[in-house]
Amino acid sequence: MRVAGWTSLPIALALGLLAGSAPALTAAQESPPTACGSDTTQCHRGAESDADATSDQAGMTPSTELRIDEPFGHAWLGAADADVTLVVFADYACPACREAQPVIDQLLAQDSKLKVVYRFLDNEQGGRTAALTSLAVAKQSADWAKFHRALDASGDPSSETVAKALAASGVEQANLPDFENEDDPDTVTLADELSRNDKLINQRNGSAIPSWVIGDGPAQKGFDLARLQAAIAKARAGKGR
Repeated sequence: MRVAGWTSLPIALALGLLAGSAPALTAAQESPPTACGSDTTQCHRGAESDADATSDQAGMTPSTELRIDEPFGHAWLGAADADVTLVVFADYACPACREAQPVIDQLLAQDSKLKVVYRFLDNEQGGRTAALTSLAVAKQSADWAKFHRALDASGDPSSETVAKALAASGVEQANLPDFENEDDPDTVTLADELSRNDKLINQRNGSAIPSWVIGDGPAQKGFDLARLQAAIAKARAGKGR
């Protein structure tokens, strides 16, 4: 006589062992928020921690399709015939980025062969509309510098400060794309540029803004005048070899 249930016991034991050896699932961790805090020397980028960014981007070389020193429209300052280009990653809503501008102005005042190319990001809350507006102005007006300086000097970007900066540049609000319409072709172009800039700073292992890049080097934090002058001089000497 057979005892009922014995034939299914090995199967039950096997399933129990498999279940016991399966690794427990953990909840995905959210990315930390972006923040400047009270430190006006840099704003941390929230997409990745410094360690994660370094690990993920180690050994990664910048794409030849994305020229980091190629300005978007007129989004640059300095010499058109420059022998050294300083690339600056910034966000209008980042206080540290505004603190860096006077240092950049000093560099430009002292160096007639320097070009500064701006790569804008929407790292900080409230900076996206300002960045899109700046890129739209850079695309259509040679007076982008007037817009940039006016908005940068106004503090945190708002609809009022953006409007005043537009007036300073001579660009009419009515001539700008509809930033709320994600299907607008011009808005898509500008949004693609923001994504491109984000990709470029990731390729250079940038973990904070403002950051700067010269040549093929990594993104550097800190806008110390003497340090920047030394980096520019080194790049210039390297080109003379």
